[in-house]
This record gives sequence, C-alpha cells and structure tokens, in this order.
Amino acid sequence: MSPTIAPLRGFSVACPWEGNARRKPWNYAVTAVIPCLDTADTLRFCVELLRMQTERPYIVLIDTGSTEQQLAEIQALRAEDVEVHSLRLHGVLHPSDFPAIAMDLGFSLCRTEHLFATHADVFLRRRGFLADLIDQCSATDPVVGYQISPRAHPDWRGMVSHTATIYHIATMDRLGFGWSQRRLCNIVGLDDYRPNPQRPNWPDTELLGNYLLRMAGIVPFLIGEERNFVRHVDENLDHCRSLTSARLYSPEYLKTATKWTQIAIQEARERIEQWKKSSGSSEPASQDRAC
Repeated sequence: MSPTIAPLRGFSVACPWEGNARRKPWNYAVTAVIPCLDTADTLRFCVELLRMQTERPYIVLIDTGSTEQQLAEIQALRAEDVEVHSLRLHGVLHPSDFPAIAMDLGFSLCRTEHLFATHADVFLRRRGFLADLIDQCSATDPVVGYQISPRAHPDWRGMVSHTATIYHIATMDRLGFGWSQRRLCNIVGLDDYRPNPQRPNWPDTELLGNYLLRMAGIVPFLIGEERNFVRHVDENLDHCRSLTSARLYSPEYLKTATKWTQIAIQEARERIEQWKKSSGSSEPASQDRAC
C-alpha cells in the first residue's frame, strides 16, 4: 500500500488510521485499564509501577468527571504508552455507574489479547505480577484475579473483582461480557437501581460480568481475596480501598483512606527507585508523547 496523507495531521504513513506511535497499542500483550475520578495524585504512581512491570502494558486511563484541575493533571500523563479518555458525565443514578461505564468503554478500547482491570488506589508490589497473570490467562482460564470483597447478597463468593483481574478478550467478546448496571437491571427486571439501604451492594460494578460468566459456565481462577474497609497488602499489590468512593460520598472514611494512601505512595516511590536500580536504570520509564 502506498503512503497516504492523513488529512488533518500532515504526515505520510501507509495506514494513517493506525496513528504514529512507534509501538502500536496492539503490539502489547495486555492493556491495563484504570477508571479514575479526582485521583491524579495516585495515578502517576500507578502508571509508573505498571510501566516497570517485566511485561509492560499499554495503559488506558478513563476519567469519569474529575474537576478541571484534576483532569488537566490526568491528561498530562498522556504518552505514547498511555491513553487518557474523559467521560464528562453530568450525573449517574448510582455511584458504581462511574467505574462500570468506564470499564465498558475500556473493553471496547482494548486492542490486545488480554485486559488487566485495576483501580487508581492499587499500587503493584511485584514486577512480574502482570507476566504471571498473562501466563495463567487463556481461553481455558479466561478470567484470573482477586475475589470480590464480602457483600450482603448471598451469591458473592467466587465472584471476581476488578481490583487486579485479567481477562482473555476473545473469550469475553464471544460471551458478551459487560459491566453496565442498566443492562443488568433490565435483564433481571429491576426498574430503579438507585442506591437502596434495603438492597446493599446490589447492583454493583462487577455483578453483570460475574453473572454472565456463571451463565456461560466459566469459573474465575481466584488468586486472592480482600476484606472491606481495610488497606489490603500482599505480595502482589497494595490496595487502599476505597479512596475514590470515600472522596465521593464518605468524608469520615476518607480520613482513614487518605492516611493509608500517603503511606502507600511513599512505599511506591521507594519501590520504584529500587526497581530502577535493580534494572540498571536511573531514568524514569519512557514518557514519549503520542501525537
């Protein structure tokens, strides 16, 4: 195919729709998707920890309505290996709509064989974590990750969370995997899914996907579990749960989550420096701009 000119960009390439990044999004083994809302302070560390994985992912940040100042800081993270998308939502019926809508977009945006779902308050602690997840995730075991934390509804055990979970995208496409709470509630005949104290944690961000997995006879391979309202630290990750939701609707819990996050960020900073030294590099991971 002879080179053509992309009309609005003025550079000669054979396939202008493929962009001009030197390493294309589909040349990575996995895409890491992080929904975010007013968490610019944690994201730069999450991104750097992902970049320093032995299997470096393509990174997609999906903002769901941050303030203009926060959004500007999040947009500043955009680079050849980082896409930033912004959903300027005026409001949703349920707070879990924010990450659910973002994850549906993330699955649509994925151009790699695997997708790694995580949060803006999850700091990776092991450099080979993503590589190990990829090795475990295939058409045979298409979902590998952490179990959802305890919920009031009786069927939560065995459900996978989106704290740190990898998906085999071709398999997810074939079964019509998704995150939409609206879609879930229309399937079960629930007309109004606004928060209800008589129906705690239902619907919730991960429920549609988990029910679809069960309908398809797919059992997630669980590699860990978490509890509610604690800072979860294990060999793989440090999760200050749940910073975003606390900032959204829980000012008292936010005080605790903020303390955890400050400690986690400092430890992440030290870990990044150690990883740089062990890899023989004193420079941060590349942040070349994409046009």
